[in-house]
Amino acid sequence: MYVCGYILTKPRPLVKRQSASLSSKHAGHAGPPPPRQRGSPVSEPLHIEPQARRRDRAATETALLDAAKMVFAERGFDAATTRDVAARAGVNEQLIQRYFGGKSGLLLAVVERFGCEETAHGCTLPPTTGNLEADLDAFLHHQLKHTWKCRDFTKVMLGRALLDADIAAEMARTLQESRIPCLLGRLEALRDQGAIDPGADLPNVAAGIATLGFGLGFVDQVVFGKDPEKLCPIVRSLVRTLVRGLAPRG
Repeated sequence: MYVCGYILTKPRPLVKRQSASLSSKHAGHAGPPPPRQRGSPVSEPLHIEPQARRRDRAATETALLDAAKMVFAERGFDAATTRDVAARAGVNEQLIQRYFGGKSGLLLAVVERFGCEETAHGCTLPPTTGNLEADLDAFLHHQLKHTWKCRDFTKVMLGRALLDADIAAEMARTLQESRIPCLLGRLEALRDQGAIDPGADLPNVAAGIATLGFGLGFVDQVVFGKDPEKLCPIVRSLVRTLVRGLAPRG
């Protein structure tokens, strides 16, 4: 029987114990009372399949990662505690040490998952227009909105990246595997259409634009507190400069 992720074995059939019959020669003597029958069947031990245990661990890890991202974003890495995270996830605090090696390992796991999500959705950008200036403008404005949306957890990542080389490496990997390939694909398509000079170093151009978008989105908006509307003229000027530099020669 399958109940709540576990495989239960069938209970053994009830076996009644029969008391010995009194022979006629012992009829006048009271024999020992017959053994009392059990009122419920005897079942075999509960067997938990390894697959069920793996599902339970995966569900627990997911709950901890979800809770950790929220707690870190709300309180910052230093103020957050593993007790806070475990309470938010509804699990035993000791599992954080067992699964992630402590608070630093938990943050790294959250950053790694965040990177996977960014990579999976890296090309969730406005549809291409086929126009270099319009596409670059759309990309940078999308970066502004996306960075603002992720601002609280990004603060935590950047703060720890200055102290933890593993966090810094994971952030760099995320940028390399998400935004840059997406933008590079668009630039190459525009080059093939004749909108960009064939000799343009597009991999480095894409890396520079992606970094520029993060700088505008996080440093200017989050750190310096600039109004996003005031960044629009900056974006337009940058885009026009890039378009002139990438235009076909002659």
